Amino acid sequence: MPKFASPAVSPAMTTAPSMIPMPNMKAGIMSNMMTTPVTYIPPLCDGACGTTPRSQMPMWSMMRMEMMQMMRMIPSMCWTMLTHRQHMTWADMGDMMMRTVLACMEMGMMVMVIPLWLMMPGAMFAMWMATCAMVVMGMCWMLNGKEQTHMCNMESEGWMMGPEMENEKWMFMGGMGMSNRHCHMQTLPAMSRMFNRPMMCVCMPTWGLPFDMMCMMMQRCMMMPSQVRRNLYDQMRSALLDDSMHRCVVMAHNDAAVIVSQAVSQLCCDLPTEKLRKLEIYTFGAAASEFLMPVGESMMDSEPSLHSTPDMMTERKGVHVEHFAMATDPFAQMGVLQSVRQNMNGRFCGGVVIMNNNMPMKSNMNMMEMCCGMMMEDYLMALFPAQMSTGAGATYRSVLDSPMMIDRDCAEKREIAAMGNCHASSALMKKRGGKRLSWTGLAATAGQKNGINAGMVGLERARKGCKGCDGHMGREVSWLVRYVNMGHAMHMDKNMTNGTHTP
Repeated sequence: MPKFASPAVSPAMTTAPSMIPMPNMKAGIMSNMMTTPVTYIPPLCDGACGTTPRSQMPMWSMMRMEMMQMMRMIPSMCWTMLTHRQHMTWADMGDMMMRTVLACMEMGMMVMVIPLWLMMPGAMFAMWMATCAMVVMGMCWMLNGKEQTHMCNMESEGWMMGPEMENEKWMFMGGMGMSNRHCHMQTLPAMSRMFNRPMMCVCMPTWGLPFDMMCMMMQRCMMMPSQVRRNLYDQMRSALLDDSMHRCVVMAHNDAAVIVSQAVSQLCCDLPTEKLRKLEIYTFGAAASEFLMPVGESMMDSEPSLHSTPDMMTERKGVHVEHFAMATDPFAQMGVLQSVRQNMNGRFCGGVVIMNNNMPMKSNMNMMEMCCGMMMEDYLMALFPAQMSTGAGATYRSVLDSPMMIDRDCAEKREIAAMGNCHASSALMKKRGGKRLSWTGLAATAGQKNGINAGMVGLERARKGCKGCDGHMGREVSWLVRYVNMGHAMHMDKNMTNGTHTP
């Protein structure tokens, strides 16, 4: 397999934070990723349609893998949640304390339930269980609030530009660790101002960290009934079927990407492809184990291109999906990074932008030295620091302003694995054995009239996509940048160029 070279990028820092290496990853690739601010993995083509959805995998093996991943990520996640903020407001500190007390209480209940059931009389045990349940429900009600859906209109500021987009539907799904109050009072207004559009937010309800982790594990393995998913599906379906709506944008953070992935899979089954062209999905630290969409030669674009034109809806044939992941985010490690780098047989559609967390942030304010990705603000600060910051006289540089390193090795392995699965399944159906072909064998079957031919076309598309994006900056590839109000940043750059500064 041909090796790829990293574009010439000067590292922004002499040292890089610790990054969990993936199995079967070459040492040279890992070294380049550690010194490159941004790594990009092109979208999966899968012309042979050889990827396997998780619904077709054995349930018990998936549960065992989920348990192992969960046990590995819980220590780092808890440590990150306690130390990721150097300065917190009193309200955020109160939410953090309540979440900590709730998690400790639930852990104590799960540890003590069996011994107390064996030792206590039935009536006393029932009273103890009822008391604990009432306390837990009360604390969860305080964290979740009365309403899970909020609407925020943009707040006009002097540096903002662009009219209000009434023919667009924008939604944000808050993830685990984000309280209802924090999402409604801080995150949602900041995102509405940044994108200069009215935005609706759907907060994921919390039932304590232990129960939230178990629910996420179950949702990753199977499609469980969820009121949040039904509400999201109804909102997305109504927007896509409305002819007056030109665009439907959904953004999701960590475990909310699991709900979005399931809703998108259901929409792909219920709506025609022409309606799905209006849908755009952006995830941040996605904990989803798969992102299903129609694949195959018929869904491939004619030519890979950089997304820099104002409207490229007519140039794509399906849903546009982008995933942003920080290398130190525990949810991204078990979700999107695990799916695209290790689970080669799975179907995780969409381009992946990996931020290696080695970009400096120069500021006169007291702020954290490094973003960890546990909060949505961490991703917004890394992607759009000039729009997120209110400090004057400070220079900010987005990770999207650096040339990207294209992970061509990973992109080709995903396409080859899909071709191998396609051949194995077809051979099994013909009772010729289930052995997978080698790479040479796959190339030898390129001229045959079977799925491998389409798979070779998909592999060539992936290689062209890697070549087309090589050497470009992240903002030249990502569609999300074109929605951000760049007036403030361009005004600062112009003043710097002229040698002046406007406070």
